[in-house]
Amino acid sequence: MIVGIDIGSTSVRALGAIYQEGMKYPVVIATYKKSLEGVERGTITDSEEVMSVLVDAINTLEDESGHTTLHTLLSLGAVGLSSHHANGHAQVSRGDASVTDLDIDNAIKDANRGVPDIRNKAVVHTIPMKYKLDGNDIQGDPIGVRGNKLEVKTLFVTYPLQCMNVLKKVLDTARIRVTDIVAGPIAESIPLLTKKQKVAGVALINIGAGVTSLLVYENNSPLLVSTIPVGGDDITKDIAIGLKVTLEEAEEIKCGRNKHTHATRRIEEIIEARLEDLCVKINKELDRIHRKELLPAGIVVCGSSSIVPRLEYIFRSELKLPIKITSNELVRLTNDMLRDSGWARVYGLTFLAPRDTENDVLKELLTSFFTRVKKMVIQFLP
Repeated sequence: MIVGIDIGSTSVRALGAIYQEGMKYPVVIATYKKSLEGVERGTITDSEEVMSVLVDAINTLEDESGHTTLHTLLSLGAVGLSSHHANGHAQVSRGDASVTDLDIDNAIKDANRGVPDIRNKAVVHTIPMKYKLDGNDIQGDPIGVRGNKLEVKTLFVTYPLQCMNVLKKVLDTARIRVTDIVAGPIAESIPLLTKKQKVAGVALINIGAGVTSLLVYENNSPLLVSTIPVGGDDITKDIAIGLKVTLEEAEEIKCGRNKHTHATRRIEEIIEARLEDLCVKINKELDRIHRKELLPAGIVVCGSSSIVPRLEYIFRSELKLPIKITSNELVRLTNDMLRDSGWARVYGLTFLAPRDTENDVLKELLTSFFTRVKKMVIQFLP
């Protein structure tokens, strides 16, 4: 079984899936969701509570499904998850002037030094976006192309090092061996975005309880990964203050489950004010990559707080882009096993697990090791 885990601001979601012969997508066989208080805007504040919930999640999934866990993947979505573009270069090292993996690695290492405050950040993903050789653009993979100076424009997705160290300590204490740690927005884009959208230019916005994440794709590559410290809980607090009601009542009003004695228009005004503030922050992020109002496929909105009233109207008005709120994408991919788009992140993680069986794991490790050794030797051949 492949397990995907997402530690949110108010709950942990986990999902178990397997690959079945003849099925195109991972088949969901168990789900888990539990509230927790030891997380603030996605950042762990109570390690003991989070550790206990993670252990319970895996045990529950294994008990319910009758499968053992082969791969565990974890998503990151806390405030501080961000991305940076940086340029680097390297001299081609081979005698015949053909580009090798070593040259690409050296150029990326050079680019890495250009990331602001890199000493306090953990690099989650390194994504080469564009290559140049002797000043000329290279389409696709530059391996084997001949030249002298290789340049690479790279997207680095980073996470605060302190937060990453806390997370790894929790995993080590819980004895959970993680196959991979993935930026949450990238994971959820797998089931929610089409290739056509990713090529044209699209923003995926997840409005969670404490954090709003933003992912921009163009030409089938990520351009931006960002998090904003605003979420549905902030709207709930605004309603509680504005209407002088409890947080529980405010949550019911926000979700349209409780008709309050106050005028509907007053409730809408409170929600709209917070959404407009969120749009200002989203536009600021889009402006960073010069894509404000310039995404042909528009924005796709998901997350637990994407159902608030007037959201579609405010986003379309403020962001000036086409908007789609996710609805039945997961229903189609999972044969009605999942409905809520809040499960997209953990389901997307299961697509990223290595496609192997338990017997193949050792073979794959050995193959990978010898492949790396072979590559190292090839670099020094004439």
